[in-house]
Amino acid sequence: MSTLLIYIQHLFCGLVSNILPFIHVPFRGLRAIGKGCKKLKNLTLSDCYFLSDKGLEAIAIGCKELTHLEVNGCHNIGTLGLESVGKSCQHLSELALLYCQRIGDLGLLQVGKGCQFLQALHLVDCSSIGDEAMCGIAAGCTNLKKLHIRRCYEIGNKGIIAVGDNCKSLTDLSIRFCDRVGDGALIAIAEGCSLHYLNVSGCHQIGDAGLIAVARGSPQLCYLDVSVLQTLGDMAMAELGENCPLLKEIVISHCRQITDVGLAHLVKSCTLLESCHMVYCSSITSAGVATVVSSCPNIKKVLVEKWKVSQRTERRAGSVISYLCVDL
Repeated sequence: MSTLLIYIQHLFCGLVSNILPFIHVPFRGLRAIGKGCKKLKNLTLSDCYFLSDKGLEAIAIGCKELTHLEVNGCHNIGTLGLESVGKSCQHLSELALLYCQRIGDLGLLQVGKGCQFLQALHLVDCSSIGDEAMCGIAAGCTNLKKLHIRRCYEIGNKGIIAVGDNCKSLTDLSIRFCDRVGDGALIAIAEGCSLHYLNVSGCHQIGDAGLIAVARGSPQLCYLDVSVLQTLGDMAMAELGENCPLLKEIVISHCRQITDVGLAHLVKSCTLLESCHMVYCSSITSAGVATVVSSCPNIKKVLVEKWKVSQRTERRAGSVISYLCVDL
């Protein structure tokens, strides 16, 4: 057995939560897996409410060949459980921690020490993980290629700068709604890594300086999401247009400072653009929409408010335009 997916749904948990004999079933089950499935490589633990550090430790000690681990909504797993993974699972290449509020820096520090082959790390709503953990990952997991972080509010510039300084193979970066990450972090990433994929939506401290650095340092950038960046403007769009000719998808929704001029600079050289989302961009008019449609022969989807699409543009490219807001 090389792959195992374990789900305990809400309904099932509700049925057994008051039955004493079932309370320790997750640990007994995982201990059995740890003893009997030595070749296990892929494991997903989702909504296992009764699973504790002890259960994850049993898996880690027994399944030393584990390469992919996802822990999703297992609220009783904390730092000690992840420390066991870091100490025992040296072949781990992908780790996803989703909605794990009890896992702190020490757990990821141990992963950084023990899992030097880690290539992908996903952190979602892990409020106890901060810069110290990211510095540990950056120092130990220098082969990291993908880093996805969402709503981890204790992670700031220091941790992401460490990634830029150490993880030269990073090509896929997503940092969403992390209020402490700013331009300094992106500048360090741009100096150390050449990105193909970047999502920094909702990181309000990021503006033109950070995106200009990325544009100049990542000529192979294909995907970019900068939605809800209130200070991002036309200067960044001009640099992207000049330096990122392979760009295929861009999301600039809720960017109030980007204007028609910025769009014109963007599409001047980004002729491979296939998708552009630009809803709630108050400085973009129907002229900007028309510029995107007319300048990008490969365009397949434009998401925009209907009132910003002229009749001429609709006749010309109605099949590629999608409307979020039909009327205001």
